[in-house]
Amino acid sequence: MSSRTWPGNVRELENACERAVILCSGEVLQVEDLPPRTAAAPAVAAGGDEWLPALPEDGLSLVDLEKRVIERVLALKRGNITQAAAYLRVPRHVLSYRMEKYGLRRGS
Repeated sequence: MSSRTWPGNVRELENACERAVILCSGEVLQVEDLPPRTAAAPAVAAGGDEWLPALPEDGLSLVDLEKRVIERVLALKRGNITQAAAYLRVPRHVLSYRMEKYGLRRGS
């Protein structure tokens, strides 16, 4: 994996890694979860970019998306709300409020 070239800057690499962790289908990150291997700028399809996949034509629930991201980050941080809030770059009380709003618990 260390031999793989990266066309962007370190910040873009960090964002791509965070995206891959959040959106991966299992508990272990697979090669398929990484962005496509290209030297060119990522393609933008239906409003998508390197961080957000292409958007469905029939719409998207922002509430469901936010809930899913919070669930994934809580799982990633093993229920540690302080670490999850830091990862999401929001104050702890904001994350706690949203967890309560969506009926999420530490182990959800």
